[in-house]
Amino acid sequence: MEKTQQLTPIIFGASGLLGGHLFEHFYTKDKHTIGTYSSNEKAQLTKFDLVEDHLDILKLQTSHKYVAIICASLTNIGYINSNPDESFAINVSATENLIRSLYDKQIPIIFISSDNVFPGRTGGYADNNQEAPVSEYGVQKRELESRLMDITHGNSCILRLAKIIGEAGQDGTILNDIVKQLKSGNEVKAASDLIFNPTAISDIVSAVEKLISERRKGTYNFCNPQIFSRLDLTNMLASSLDIGNSHITDIKFSELDNSGKRPLNTTMINSTIFDDFKFTDVETCIQKGLYSWCK
Repeated sequence: MEKTQQLTPIIFGASGLLGGHLFEHFYTKDKHTIGTYSSNEKAQLTKFDLVEDHLDILKLQTSHKYVAIICASLTNIGYINSNPDESFAINVSATENLIRSLYDKQIPIIFISSDNVFPGRTGGYADNNQEAPVSEYGVQKRELESRLMDITHGNSCILRLAKIIGEAGQDGTILNDIVKQLKSGNEVKAASDLIFNPTAISDIVSAVEKLISERRKGTYNFCNPQIFSRLDLTNMLASSLDIGNSHITDIKFSELDNSGKRPLNTTMINSTIFDDFKFTDVETCIQKGLYSWCK
């Protein structure tokens, strides 16, 4: 595949979990990397409101070729399901306007999507699966995927991600959340029917870098091939922390939320471009986290 001038990333949503890791990674390689925030101000980032602001505020340089990585969105599934119109205005309508502006400037786009675009009834979803999502968050992601490809005539990249494993003790991602519950001493309710592919955030950063360097276009699933339920992870962490599992209760997710608007089995099949990717397994993530969790 032909390699041309290096692309400088613009990371929309760089104050968030994934966006922050992407910005840190790319900024060390290219000091011209741009990261944006909306309300969570952080050093080195530029304020950019999806609804109100225009690309001109970023003062892009004509001497650089850019690639846009769109991470910015509302992600709280409970809030989105309860406020579909307000969240749609940001996650779809405002982001569509950004996409049109980027396309007008011929800036290629990588859109960060989610395993929530699938209904979550059977799992094992391939990247060409067209079944309708059940969560409003998934509906919005799927709708924006469609609009992105229509606007850019297929000349964009969509990366669908699974549940993220972040850095031990530093965020509210899945392993940290479970450890916090386990160490509380209270009953821990863990759904055995909530099934997914927990994926290390460092692997996701590497995948994004691969898509940029190879100038990829299309829709790609990316996830650690390992499959776990929430209950599986809870028991594994309890064992690793030498915490008994007597206070772990096996439940069905409907006992926590009976709305039917949460996909249960969102396991994905990786796109073939990741066949040779060296994933970080969950056991390694746990071993790396033990020092922080056991302080």
